[in-house]
Order: sequence, then C-alpha cells, then structure tokens
Amino acid sequence: MTGGLIARLERAQSRLAAAALIVMMGATVIDVVLRYALNRPLRMSYDLVESLLVVYVFHGMAGVFYRRRNIVIDLIDPLIGPRPVRALTAASHVLSVGCLLILAWAMTGPALQAFAYGDRKLELGLPLYVLWILALLGITGTILGALAVLAGRGAPGATGRPS
Repeated sequence: MTGGLIARLERAQSRLAAAALIVMMGATVIDVVLRYALNRPLRMSYDLVESLLVVYVFHGMAGVFYRRRNIVIDLIDPLIGPRPVRALTAASHVLSVGCLLILAWAMTGPALQAFAYGDRKLELGLPLYVLWILALLGITGTILGALAVLAGRGAPGATGRPS
C-alpha cells in the first residue's frame, strides 16, 4: 500500500518536473524568437524560468532518490565483500535521509520570512512564498521516497548501479 502510494507520488512529481521543463524551454524559445525577430522579448520569461526551475529541481529530485539513481563512485566496493557493501549502502541511505531532513529544516526559515514579508516576483507578481511552498512539497516527496528506499520499498529493480 505505502509503496504504491510513494510510487504514484514519485510519478506525479516527475511529471510535474517534466512539465516545468517543457514550459521553461518553450518560454526561452519564444523569448529568443520574439527578441530577435520582432525586437519584442517576452518580458516575464526570466521570472517564469526562474520560478519553474524551483519546481523542476525539487520535484525532479524525488525520482532520483526513489529509483536510487544518485551518483555512485565505487572506489572500495571491488576491494571489500558484499556484506560490507550492503552496510555502506544502508549507511548511505540513512545519510541521504538525514541530509534531506536538514535541508528541509533549513528551508523553513526563509519560507516563513517570504510569507511574512510578502515579497513578489517582479514580472509575474507571484508571491515568493508560493515558490517556497512548491519547494517544500518537493523536498517532502523526496524525503518520502528516500525513506521508502531506506525501508527497502524503493522502485522495483532500483539497484543504484549504472545499467
């Protein structure tokens, strides 16, 4: 049950990140074409791309952790047996969850300040706290995916090794 819920959450976050990437690319192409063809740039493109980058990064991370596709450097794996490798892998999962929790905790202060100050994006008029909410939702999904991997309920076939 929980594994299926986490898998659906990860898929939703990946789709959201993909949609953000498509919109960023489209806005950039439209901006460049309008700028050089008609000398009428898309004014909001910078703010739009900057805002969607938050969505892309924080929601795109979820799939990396859930599928165990983090960067792996096998310096000592060939030198030690499979049991110590499993222990190191488990330790890396614990460390990943710990780092993600620290990151989420560190993000809450600036998010609360953005809400209190009421700052907005210049061209879009979007309140900055909305971006912080999207980032915190993304990191929460990433933490849930990392916890699923820690509990041994990561994506089926996810080994963390290059295919």
